Amino acid sequence: MKEQETPQGKSYHDHVIKDGRFIGDFDGMYAAFEDPWMQSEQPNQFSRTAGIVHLRTRGMRSVLECGCGLGYYAQRIHRETGIVPISVDISSVAIAKAKKLFPHLRFEVADIAHDLRRYKEVDCLLFAELIWYILPQLDAINAVLSDVFKGKWLLVNQVFYKGSQQYGTEYFTSLQEFINYMPFEAVAQCEATSVEQTTIETSTLFRIA
Repeated sequence: MKEQETPQGKSYHDHVIKDGRFIGDFDGMYAAFEDPWMQSEQPNQFSRTAGIVHLRTRGMRSVLECGCGLGYYAQRIHRETGIVPISVDISSVAIAKAKKLFPHLRFEVADIAHDLRRYKEVDCLLFAELIWYILPQLDAINAVLSDVFKGKWLLVNQVFYKGSQQYGTEYFTSLQEFINYMPFEAVAQCEATSVEQTTIETSTLFRIA
């Protein structure tokens, strides 16, 4: 898959993580690139499909999707489960685009490092390809989950790298290390890859305690 670049040769990755350093310029990225991570093509099909299986298997009726981007996974969740997720992103540019693409769904600007308590009514929190971007806040977020969402579900779809990880190595580098790091019980998990992929797709469902 060809990586998108600006006329100046800048990749969308340069706005997020570059040379092992977190940048986090998501508004700038969504302003400069129409479809970062090829979201319209629904990448990471293994983990996205597994995430929907988790939602169906546990009979969840409401989901807070954190880091929704342009809204394509929210649309798939709605199409395959009937759930209208509350889909949030820190980027106001991404949310404006998502609302235009999928006006029948619910999108809001929110920073989950500070705003999770506003959504305490949901059955499940979904972190899809989000963990690398919240590593410094992860322990504090987990504390809020324990305080506000006890007994509910945390669904994490996340890719790991086949020997090429540069950022976050002091936290975890594999699914098992991630599960060991988290303070909640992993009640279901899967990982998948192919010989062509440089990443390993994972989907893990935690019971928040």
